[in-house]
Amino acid sequence: MTFFPKIKINFSELTPSNYVGVDNLISNRGGRSDSGCVPKSGNHVQFKKRDILIGNIRPYLKKIWFADRDGGTNGDVLVIRLNHNDRTVNARYLYHVLSSDYFFDYNVQHSKGAKMPRGDKDAIMDYLIPVPAVEDQNKIVSILDEFESFLNDISVGLPAEISARRKQYECYRDRLFRFEEAHP
Repeated sequence: MTFFPKIKINFSELTPSNYVGVDNLISNRGGRSDSGCVPKSGNHVQFKKRDILIGNIRPYLKKIWFADRDGGTNGDVLVIRLNHNDRTVNARYLYHVLSSDYFFDYNVQHSKGAKMPRGDKDAIMDYLIPVPAVEDQNKIVSILDEFESFLNDISVGLPAEISARRKQYECYRDRLFRFEEAHP
């Protein structure tokens, strides 16, 4: 179903926005930021749009990103790509499965090393992924993407939270000022 691509990209094609090292993957499923340290020589692991990048050092930090562009990375970041002819798994569905605490707990359990534990590629490849019908995967993706968008979009999430708190305030205010009910 998935594989770790071995295709390389030359350093000259890398920029702060398309180079992803473990340092610019954001903890707790936060995506990525531009890199402050782009390689100045050599060939690096290439990733493609729709690949899943996972920080392989200290897996408990839960560093994962669904690539929205092509670029390059290093050996501290795992690139997971669906086979291009695999129509049984939605890439975004796979991302959500691998973003789960179940996966990260599994990854930590199978990691090697104490000070700077590293995920085990073989164990990751053995991780059992539930694969419902593609239609069901698409529904799951739709729900989770909408929820994720809501949480990450301050222009949507913040007004909704403000509205909820305003209604809560009004409810408590109205209850506090119902003196006639408290004193018959």
